[in-house]
Amino acid sequence: MTEKFVISAETAETIRRKKARYCRFADSLEWDRFDTIMLPDFTFEGLDFDGAIVVENGVRLRWESRADWIAHFSASLKHVESMHLVDAGDLEQVAEDEVRAVFGLIYHAGPRGTTDGLHVTGGGHYYETWKKVDGDWFIASSSMKRLFHKIRSG
Repeated sequence: MTEKFVISAETAETIRRKKARYCRFADSLEWDRFDTIMLPDFTFEGLDFDGAIVVENGVRLRWESRADWIAHFSASLKHVESMHLVDAGDLEQVAEDEVRAVFGLIYHAGPRGTTDGLHVTGGGHYYETWKKVDGDWFIASSSMKRLFHKIRSG
């Protein structure tokens, strides 16, 4: 028989707060703060509508560590203004130290400091595994699946 876990309000709020910080830290380019949210061996993949790994400018959006993820996005978003918004999430505790979460996402991005150039609006879902380590919750893995992605010129 499988043990059932009920997620506590404290655990749910901690994960929701950290996901909100994830968005804010990315939008404000605070890359040094992601160690408070992600495990060092954090994995990420960006999936397109059909489930294939997204390729942008020749780069496959898949990383096997927090450091590699930060290295990519700190460089690629350096000259980009962005806004990421997530919903409250669908959280399911599957073990004492593990929560699976799905967060709805809307994002907007364009060139920093101008209304010219290409602008992107998109949305989808983050499918994540959160792990409890030393009494705190961290993202262990994240898969972002696009449902729509629109590019328009400024």
